[in-house]
Amino acid sequence: MAKYETIFVIDSLLKTDEIENIITKYEKFISANGGKIELIDRWGKKRLAFEIKKRQYGYYVLILFEGLPSMIKSLEREYRLNESILRYKTIKLSTMALKVLSQRAASPKVASDDDTKVVEIEEADKAESDDVSSDDYSNDDVVDDMESENENIANEETQKEN
Repeated sequence: MAKYETIFVIDSLLKTDEIENIITKYEKFISANGGKIELIDRWGKKRLAFEIKKRQYGYYVLILFEGLPSMIKSLEREYRLNESILRYKTIKLSTMALKVLSQRAASPKVASDDDTKVVEIEEADKAESDDVSSDDYSNDDVVDDMESENENIANEETQKEN
C-alpha cells in the first residue's frame, strides 16, 4: 500500500458538528476501503485566496493515510458528490516527502513552525541540487567553457575563409 495525503476544504458556513460529521464520514470511508489513517490534521477556518462557490472562507482538513491506488478514484468521487466540499486534492507521497515526514516525527519540536519550514525547504533544495548536479561546475567554469567554445567556432570560421 502506498502513502497518500488528501486535503479538502469544507464550506465554513456549516455548523461545527456538521463539519465534524463530514470529516468522520471520510475517515470511515478510507478505513472501510482498506486504508489506514495515520494523521488527521484540522487546520481550521482560513480565508481562501479567491472565492469558491461565492465563499471567502473554508475549513481545511488534511488526512495522511495508507491505501490502495484503486481507492483514490472512489474517494475523489465522494468528494465531488458532496456539495459542502469546496475543493480537494489527493497526492501520492514521494520518497523525499516520506523522508521529511519521518525526520519531522523523529526530531523533537524545539524550533517554531516558521523555522522548521525554512529548514525543510533548505534541506529539500540541497537534496535536489545534490541529485541534479553530478559534476561540480561553478559559474566560472561554465563561462570558461562557453568562451572556449566561442573561440573554437571563431577559429573554424577564419580557417574556412582562408
